[in-house]
Amino acid sequence: MIWKRIVGAVLGAVVVIGSLLPLGYAYAILKDARNPDVASSLLLGLFLGCVGVAGLWIGARFLRFAASGQSQQSNSRVNAVLLGVGAFFPGFAFSYPIVTFWVVRTWPHDDKLGLALGVSVGVGAAVGIVCTVLLLRRVRRAP
Repeated sequence: MIWKRIVGAVLGAVVVIGSLLPLGYAYAILKDARNPDVASSLLLGLFLGCVGVAGLWIGARFLRFAASGQSQQSNSRVNAVLLGVGAFFPGFAFSYPIVTFWVVRTWPHDDKLGLALGVSVGVGAAVGIVCTVLLLRRVRRAP
C-alpha cells in the first residue's frame, strides 16, 4: 500500500517541522529562566519542551514507517505516555479558535484573549491526560 507510506511521509514531515515551533519557544523561555520577571513561565517552557519532544518522536515514527513500510507495534508504557503528551497539541489547536470566538462574542468590549488561551491550554491538558490514561489502560490489558 504505497498511499499509506506517502501519507505517513507527509504527516511525519509536518509533525517534525511542527514540533520545532514548541521546541523553539521552550528554548527561548528556558533561556530567560534566570530573569525574575519571567520565572512564572518556566513551567510553560518545560511543558512546551515535552510537547516538542513528543512531536519529534511521533514524527520520527511516521517517517520510519514511510521509509520501511512496516509498522512496529509496541505496548510499552513510555510509548503510551509520549502519545498522550503528544495529544495535547490537537486538543489545544482545535479548541483555541472555538474558545476565542466564544470569548469575543460573550465579552465584546473586554480584552479577554488570555482567558481563551488559558481555557484552550486546559482543554489540551485534559485531552492529553485522558489519552494517556486510556493508552496506559490498553497497555495494561495487552497480553
